[in-house]
Amino acid sequence: ARIWSIACRELGSYFNHATAYILLVIFLVINFFFFFRDAFLLNEASLRPMLGLLPWLFLFFIPAVCMRSLAEEREAGTLELVLAQPVEVLEFLIGKFVGVYLFLLIAMAGTLGIPVGLSWGADLQVGVILSQYLGSAFLIAAMISVGLFASALTRNQVTAFILGVTISFVLYMIGLPSVVLTLPSFLAVIATRLGILGHFENVARGVIDLRDILYFAAVTAAFMSLTYFSVMRERLSRKRESYRRLKLGVLGLVGI
Repeated sequence: ARIWSIACRELGSYFNHATAYILLVIFLVINFFFFFRDAFLLNEASLRPMLGLLPWLFLFFIPAVCMRSLAEEREAGTLELVLAQPVEVLEFLIGKFVGVYLFLLIAMAGTLGIPVGLSWGADLQVGVILSQYLGSAFLIAAMISVGLFASALTRNQVTAFILGVTISFVLYMIGLPSVVLTLPSFLAVIATRLGILGHFENVARGVIDLRDILYFAAVTAAFMSLTYFSVMRERLSRKRESYRRLKLGVLGLVGI
């Protein structure tokens, strides 16, 4: 119940400001513009043009949505006040995550007009469409965790946005052929498996692979663990055994 209350509070806070509506409009306008431009050029009734652009659009859109989540709480001094209430830090962070996730699902729901419109003039495969949206939901979860981690590192929202974009961009670049070809063979294999875009390519084709799902779940868990550590380290003494155990536990989880 507390997680849901925090999530509703987080979701409601977006629509209390004009920024959320501006972000939604920009996201949908860019999405529709580039989709229809590429769809007419390719003469193909599929979501591939949208999904090809989606990760790069999320590269800026999701950090922009997440940048205020924890940075604003720190700057206003409400983070300490909230955590002083009978709510666990983990519940607080999960609530934040769910609130941002719901906002981004609303943004994705705005793109449903594309498959609906295409269905009027083409025979679309519903299973493929559902798989593509499900895969996009996994990508969103992973990138939200990165955005929240960036927001937990600073009090400044602009700095949080830059950090979120930078970390996400590194995860994008790791698996690109231009980067992989410059690495030794054993590192190239690792880099290929760590890159986000390589895992999302299967999703863009409508193929849901367990390895891709585990990858996005692992990225989400790793960065949420880092976010938890960033918040908890201010509440624990560096000399206490609990702090050392927390640090080792988070590093172990991220390593796994």
